[in-house]
Amino acid sequence: MVESTLERDFALLQRFDPAVAGIEEQPVRIEYRVGQGTKRHYVPDFLVTYQDAARPTRLVEVKYSTDQHLLTGSLEERFAAARDYAAERGWVFALVTEKEIRTPRLENATFLLPFRDRPPDPAFRDRMLEATGREPVTVQELADLVAGDAGDRARVLPSLWALVARFEIMADLDQPITMRTVLRRPRRGSA
Repeated sequence: MVESTLERDFALLQRFDPAVAGIEEQPVRIEYRVGQGTKRHYVPDFLVTYQDAARPTRLVEVKYSTDQHLLTGSLEERFAAARDYAAERGWVFALVTEKEIRTPRLENATFLLPFRDRPPDPAFRDRMLEATGREPVTVQELADLVAGDAGDRARVLPSLWALVARFEIMADLDQPITMRTVLRRPRRGSA
């Protein structure tokens, strides 16, 4: 259960990332002691696992960089407990703020995710994959190349976005997507 829009946005980015195998909300309850032994507990926001087993699992806390508790350091004991807990399991603990989340990648993921479950039109798919396999092209160039006329562009673009959302055609998702965005086929072994 996400508790903020920032957590929601973090989860959306993880669902969009092809390297992520899974994301679990509020995955563990960590017991720790404060001062002379006062028991406390802490529940981090997410546990993120990756397709590549060599990449360590991340135990993640999501906070706004302006959070008063974060700024005053009053969360450091719980974060230290989380770092220890994660290290004991071969994981890493990460604090993630809006600076890493609220980026063009989030805007692109929000735009593209609805296209992921739409199958691209077979009449356009092969032509788009072939065109991007030769050399990089812009969205505009690819749409013009595949669409026979302006009326077809309305049918071409949803298929193009589906291919980008599925990582069958690559774009620099860390920059805002426009009609001038350069597209290419993924290199072997990458997504």
